[in-house]
Amino acid sequence: MTNTLDLNPLIEFANQDAKQKNFAALLGNSKEGREYGKLVVDCCQKIPENQGFYIWGKYEENGLWRTIYLGKAGFGKMTSLRARITEELKDERPFLWTGKHTGYEAKQVKKIWEEIYSDGSQQKVAQNHIIRSLRKKGTTHIIWHTTPNLNNQEVNRIESDLIETLNPIANVQRPAPVSDLQDYTVKVIRSFKQNIHANRLWYEK
Repeated sequence: MTNTLDLNPLIEFANQDAKQKNFAALLGNSKEGREYGKLVVDCCQKIPENQGFYIWGKYEENGLWRTIYLGKAGFGKMTSLRARITEELKDERPFLWTGKHTGYEAKQVKKIWEEIYSDGSQQKVAQNHIIRSLRKKGTTHIIWHTTPNLNNQEVNRIESDLIETLNPIANVQRPAPVSDLQDYTVKVIRSFKQNIHANRLWYEK
């Protein structure tokens, strides 16, 4: 099973929040921040509670897809696709405030984010989140593919293949594949590509 989450509702929320100039929704426990969190939960309801792989990405101006980040969820102690993607969109929200739609560059959003946590109570956590988040700037879609029948050893091999093949720019850790391209890797890539192409055709109408 595969499908796509369009982040446009979240991008528009960030745009409206940025226009207020106080960036209140960047703080998770603020009134605005909780409103953003509720919107994330609502948007992610369509994502299944299964294990699988997912990619963050965007369409360039020429229509070509660019993969930004690849992740996995639901293996071992990790949570489901829905829970993992929901958590990432909440914790790493600053990337949505960066870009032409808000007029703010990554370094500006980073400074604002750091000022929000200037009391030091969550400074280390905040720094980790802002660094990870801004690597994902520009993301407009998240595509997932469920993999209910894989074991952890297979997942690790396929993940390495996927990272090497899709070349996501935000993945810092890049373990070298230990074997040739796995058959299941081809299946996942084909699934991702079908969604990428279908979405491109939709937006070009």
